[in-house]
Amino acid sequence: MTDRVKVPPGLGELIRTFLRISLRGFGGPNAHLALMLDEVVERKGWITREHFLHLMGTTNLLPGPNSSEVAIHIGYTQRGWRGAFATGLAFLSPTLVLVTLFSALYFRYGTLPAVEGIFWGLKPAILAVILGAGWKLGKAALGLPENPNLCLACLAVGGFLNAFFLDRLEVPAMVLGGLVAWWLFRRNRGKDPGEEPGDTAGPPNGEKKLHSFGGMLAASPAAVAGGLLTGAGSLGHIFLLMVAAGAALFGGGYMLVALLEPFVVESYGWLTPDQFLDGIALTQAVPGPIVTLVAFVGYAVAGVPGAVVATAGIYLPSFAAVLAVAPHLERWRRVEAFRAGLK
Repeated sequence: MTDRVKVPPGLGELIRTFLRISLRGFGGPNAHLALMLDEVVERKGWITREHFLHLMGTTNLLPGPNSSEVAIHIGYTQRGWRGAFATGLAFLSPTLVLVTLFSALYFRYGTLPAVEGIFWGLKPAILAVILGAGWKLGKAALGLPENPNLCLACLAVGGFLNAFFLDRLEVPAMVLGGLVAWWLFRRNRGKDPGEEPGDTAGPPNGEKKLHSFGGMLAASPAAVAGGLLTGAGSLGHIFLLMVAAGAALFGGGYMLVALLEPFVVESYGWLTPDQFLDGIALTQAVPGPIVTLVAFVGYAVAGVPGAVVATAGIYLPSFAAVLAVAPHLERWRRVEAFRAGLK
């Protein structure tokens, strides 16, 4: 199996697939990634398991929400920058619509007790989805059952580091754990789990000519929109804040909560602490990426235009980062040290 079928899926199929993943995506980024693994790798065979894991590893190094960036990157592997925009927008759009709709109801009536009840009712199911997704992704990433000794070694090192550094030096623990895992996988020079012959496909035919165009397409809105919106009052303010948050966001959407709260609650007073917590609960009660919490914040500031502008701002760094890296990733993936690092 190659990274792509001989005839890549059309834009319509990409959009339908990622709309379906988004609407089923309760439980946060791990659940989204598990759904993508099942749909894109196991059911449709658009890319190999190893390629999917490399995309996950790469997006961990880029600013922006991880699961959304994997969706964008998968689209690029199939249809270049057009596919990237198709899958990215399809993945975020259902959640944007739902969060904006519920935000309108919330700020009209002051509360959404039914949504809170739904959220508490969904908690056990969401927990089961997260645990199942973690197990599935863990098996894929560690190579179970093909490489049990290596997996046990990595798990043992991870467990020791977690116990030793807990609540003290988490970042050094992650760095050390990554170096140990890199060394272990470098020693294991056999084929990586999921690697298939021909797993070196580049972008679609003719896409090389569009690399620079795609990069400019992703980067130019930042300059144009930033200049236009700086003097546009509240819309400009929220757009620039969300661009900055998106550029500083590494990891899943939950990290966004810690980034936004000091600004939207304490510095600017757009939301009260209770409203901000309600926005978090509301976002988790709907499927799709949690990062669309920004649509709730944007609606509080400027209604529907605020929700759209906030979402555009938070995702702009993600699209720009993926489109800047994607044209070069296939070449980097052939470097053994880089492959081991992604592990």
